[in-house]
Amino acid sequence: MLWRLRRQNQRWRRYDNFLIAENRWRAQRYGTTGTLIDFGRQRMVPYSELLDEVIDLVREDAEALGCLSDVEAARNILRTGTSAERQRSVAAEAAARGEGHGDRMKAVVAALIEEFSEGL
Repeated sequence: MLWRLRRQNQRWRRYDNFLIAENRWRAQRYGTTGTLIDFGRQRMVPYSELLDEVIDLVREDAEALGCLSDVEAARNILRTGTSAERQRSVAAEAAARGEGHGDRMKAVVAALIEEFSEGL
């Protein structure tokens, strides 16, 4: 997409590193359920809305590269949560069962293995 913009004598807007760092912090802190700063609109926007915008921005290029379904699969994260969220959930469930730290981590690893090997 960036290459295509350059060929059309356009470019991506540049923003101050402080603003980018703020959005990075917000993404780390609130994940996919939070909001990010939309610099163009100058307001907070839900992650899900921004994800749709990014998919629309790269749609043409993803189609040309034959990976549109992979790009659109990013929406699954909104439905299933991030891997970190799922791992914390498994650990919390194990803790609720009274399992110690080591057994909680084993439960997390087992869940990761199951998730990875699903559909193979």
